[in-house]
Amino acid sequence: MLSHTAHAVSPTPPVVPPVPAKAEPQLVVESRFGTIVVDGASRVTFPQGLLGFSDFHAFGLAALPDGRHPQFRVLQSLEDASLAFLVAPLNVDSGAISTEDLTEACTTLGIVREDLAVLLIVTVRREDNAAQVSVNLRAPVFVDSCRRVARQYVLPNARYAIRHPL
Repeated sequence: MLSHTAHAVSPTPPVVPPVPAKAEPQLVVESRFGTIVVDGASRVTFPQGLLGFSDFHAFGLAALPDGRHPQFRVLQSLEDASLAFLVAPLNVDSGAISTEDLTEACTTLGIVREDLAVLLIVTVRREDNAAQVSVNLRAPVFVDSCRRVARQYVLPNARYAIRHPL
């Protein structure tokens, strides 16, 4: 269920820096993660959709509603409340993805490096009564934080794991 709200909500730390733009109302989404509040500055457009979800283009980034696990965000579809992904912002200086591969991706996608934010899609699997958490380093989400446009991009370098354990 998607709805607009005008009440004040304590802001979540942005993954994508706010863009000076016209004021957009907050959206409240009843998601599988709980009640997600997406402010206008945290909306992102995927012109090509995500891999496997090409029909969905409007998403928002928000903190998990329970406040636990601040290292993760929810990438929530604004078109279908049942479509949401757990993501982890990548520190582009961490070396998890090489500078050369990041630069090549930015060139291919037309993103100015200073405007780049990278999100890793998180998978949580139950194995032997324990949660196994991994991120997809091979197909990260590249966000142009200035234009608020994103694309999931498969890195051509095969050294990156699809299930990189956290």
